Amino acid sequence: MLINRQFKFLAISLLSAILILVGCQSNLSSSSNKGGIGSDGSKNIPSTSLPAESIKADLGFRPAANGFSFENYGKDSNIKNLSPSEMQRMFGNSICATQGESCILTPPAQQWMEEVNKSMNGGHCEGMAALSLILYADKDKASGFGNIPDLSLQGNEKLQHEIAYWFATQYVPPTATSEIRGKAPSEILDTLLTSMKPNARIDDTYTMGIYQPGFKGGHAITPYAVGDLGDGKYVVMVYDNNHPQIERRIEIDRKANTWKYNAATNPDEPEAQYIGDAETKTLTLTPTPPRYERQVCNFCGLDEQASANSSDKTTAKGNTNGNANGNAAPKFNQIFLEGDADLLITNGDQKIGYENGKFVNSFSGATFTPIKSSELWQDDEEPIYNIPTGVPFTMTLQGNKKSDGKELTDVAMIGPSYDLGLSGIKVLSGQKDVIQFDASGRSLSYQPSNSEAPNIFFGISTKNDDYEFELDGVEIDAGGTISANLDTAKGRLGIKIAETKHKAVFNLLIGRIDDKTEQKFEGEDLDLASGDTLYLDYAKWTGNGAKLTIELDKGSDGTIDDTATLEDKKK
Repeated sequence: MLINRQFKFLAISLLSAILILVGCQSNLSSSSNKGGIGSDGSKNIPSTSLPAESIKADLGFRPAANGFSFENYGKDSNIKNLSPSEMQRMFGNSICATQGESCILTPPAQQWMEEVNKSMNGGHCEGMAALSLILYADKDKASGFGNIPDLSLQGNEKLQHEIAYWFATQYVPPTATSEIRGKAPSEILDTLLTSMKPNARIDDTYTMGIYQPGFKGGHAITPYAVGDLGDGKYVVMVYDNNHPQIERRIEIDRKANTWKYNAATNPDEPEAQYIGDAETKTLTLTPTPPRYERQVCNFCGLDEQASANSSDKTTAKGNTNGNANGNAAPKFNQIFLEGDADLLITNGDQKIGYENGKFVNSFSGATFTPIKSSELWQDDEEPIYNIPTGVPFTMTLQGNKKSDGKELTDVAMIGPSYDLGLSGIKVLSGQKDVIQFDASGRSLSYQPSNSEAPNIFFGISTKNDDYEFELDGVEIDAGGTISANLDTAKGRLGIKIAETKHKAVFNLLIGRIDDKTEQKFEGEDLDLASGDTLYLDYAKWTGNGAKLTIELDKGSDGTIDDTATLEDKKK
């Protein structure tokens, strides 16, 4: 968010040129050394625990020789995840608010990066599963890292950023849309049997996703061999990054069309049992090639959709993004939830999300992206919801069996050139809060069922300056309503509380980014009574150190009753 930026700019300025060049080179899908797997021509494939006569497909990958020696990891203050350099590598210069060599991210890009980084608190399995396979199969990529089992995570920022990069590809097209979902276990098995062979090109490799019912507990693993045990029973040998250097297996029963996987060391741990069938469709494959492509920037502006792979455009706001053919990609509002809670998103009778603990999807045009980050099931990541732009919706934030208020919950929406959301919500089991985000990204309302003091944030990217806003700790009673509206025509942000007994007291942060730099304003102890509307005239603010004009509409009748100026506490 806004407060995190001020510590990053100097380091990014020094490193971005070097890292971006490396990133762009490795992001090209036409690499000449991306071909056959196995440096020895795959004539001497290492042995596996399967009987030789049972092996029907084999890449030659082995966990001890080709997997990482460290296990899947979650939140660690010493670990680096996505930075603006990886964002540029993934999406191009359109995510930069500034021009020139240094990149300050647009507010929506910054928020997207932070949401993805937060999801890595639960584990980096997707990045580890994909990168281990890439380093095995892609000689160009492997040459920049060295022998995989010898790699250390701690102190290796290059590797840390690389794992985060490949992790993040699961969130956006073309990688997200290429995931083979909705298939029965026997169909997934057939795909592996036909594609998995010695000397196969990286084009024929996949990571595997396994999910608990309702697409929770997502975990990514690397399949490398298939064995036929007879009578329709098969095993898929996998590298599970939760268990370094150990061969593990998924069991598939072709006749029953079922699969199961015991992902824990102790088979008596029920949360570690993954099972599925032709109805659950909770076994998936993600092909490697789409990860090499320029990823589609859904949060870039509507006028920045073509020529996704253009590498010769150096103006930050002139670069564009779309699909691989340079056409405008369909645009969505991406909904993120972080915390022990569930969402149900509705538009009339249409719905997507969790209803009575079960996943439903009858929302026309809406899709979901299940996230794979599981670190020994300490995390239960909510899918990312993709709602078509321009379509109105209402969200119900629901407590689940894990909701105890100890882990604060965040809900964010990120769309073309804007972001907005709420953070710091204490969700309890049985709680149901109502959230409305305007489909244009300009307004929100929040009605909690318990007393809350959430943070409210907005971000907007324009052809001129970009802005981001945070209102921290806006207090509201149970059943009350917080409303906020960003009026770009008048250049002001309005906030209103209603149906609450107490005044709301909160702090304010504003950031403005032009083509070269970012300026900030900090205000403290703003107060607002129930029924009143407070306007923050951000367009009149002249920059660092200057006062901010605020206006109060008592009773919210459309008449400004008081005007004042607010000191910048940052001076």
